[in-house]
Amino acid sequence: MLGWILLAIGVVGFGYAGYKDLKTTEFEDWLPYSIIIAALAVRGVSAFLLNDFTIIMDSVFYGLLFLGLGYMLYFLRQWGDGDAWLMGALGFLFPDATGFVPMFQGAMPFPFMLIFNFFLVALAYLVVYALVLGIRNPNIYKSFIKNVHERKKTIIVIFVATAAAALFASMYLSFAFYLHIYRFTNLLLVPFAALLLMLFLQYAKAVEKDLFKRKIKAKDLKAGDVLITDKWRGLTEHEVKKLRKRGGEFWIKEGVRFAPVFVINLLLTMFIGNLIVILLPV
Repeated sequence: MLGWILLAIGVVGFGYAGYKDLKTTEFEDWLPYSIIIAALAVRGVSAFLLNDFTIIMDSVFYGLLFLGLGYMLYFLRQWGDGDAWLMGALGFLFPDATGFVPMFQGAMPFPFMLIFNFFLVALAYLVVYALVLGIRNPNIYKSFIKNVHERKKTIIVIFVATAAAALFASMYLSFAFYLHIYRFTNLLLVPFAALLLMLFLQYAKAVEKDLFKRKIKAKDLKAGDVLITDKWRGLTEHEVKKLRKRGGEFWIKEGVRFAPVFVINLLLTMFIGNLIVILLPV
């Protein structure tokens, strides 16, 4: 029962944060705080009733650990402080599986699996997000083609080098283990994977340059805008008024609306488990 209550808190809280982030690019500061307070309250009552205070102690320990990880990414300018608090809320809610038995959990401790899954989901989300932005903004493809053209020699060299390395590795393994070379043909996919990665990186640069950075006049600034020189922290109303008085133009940046990743990751982890076991079955 405890697990389902905590899951409901997570789905509602993270789901609302994701909705607000997609709609307005930000969510209220109180939202992650309320998730944490609700998690601690529910776990605290359960710890008292069951006379097992590890229920609340683990929540505090892993919640602070996740929050620290979130703030490390914030100070590295990878996301906003709101996302950092959502990461903390994830740890406060589920320092363990809490009654759920993921089908593919494996030997990985649950908190590490939760983080590992998070970054896998985030990677897939970033790819889809960038592709959707490109579809909605056809001019991106001009910048993409330009980036590829400027770096075509590097891309060709890397592709040829990885192809040669993959061919050599498959031949070496074939001779070393006395197996037919067709057993190692999957290695020949490596250069094509490298090619796709290089092309996507050029596409991502085009998206970042053309969509995530723009210059606006001081009079057009609004609360929540992020100056390109700052960490991912939106301007306050007071700061906006001061900058408007100063006048001029400012570069602002927009990041990936990242909050939906939290609810997606929570549901996948609780009902599926360790995603790496599915992606790389052994």
